[in-house]
Amino acid sequence: MQQNIEKLTTELIRLPKRERLEIVRFLLFLDNRSSDSEDTDSAWEKEITDRVRAVDERTAIGIDYDKAMQKIEKRFA
Repeated sequence: MQQNIEKLTTELIRLPKRERLEIVRFLLFLDNRSSDSEDTDSAWEKEITDRVRAVDERTAIGIDYDKAMQKIEKRFA
């Protein structure tokens, strides 16, 4: 399973930023569709919109891929 995640991650980071953000939006939608809290949905929608705008305006601050993966692995180990 780990190899599948690594392969998928490698493929995803090769996509343009806009496409990656759309995938994030879709995954968050899947995660939240069982939730009946409109506040949660609108908060996520605002967060996603703000992040997409930051990318479009080139004000988003990225982090190094290796450092990000280390943080993720450490958090979910």
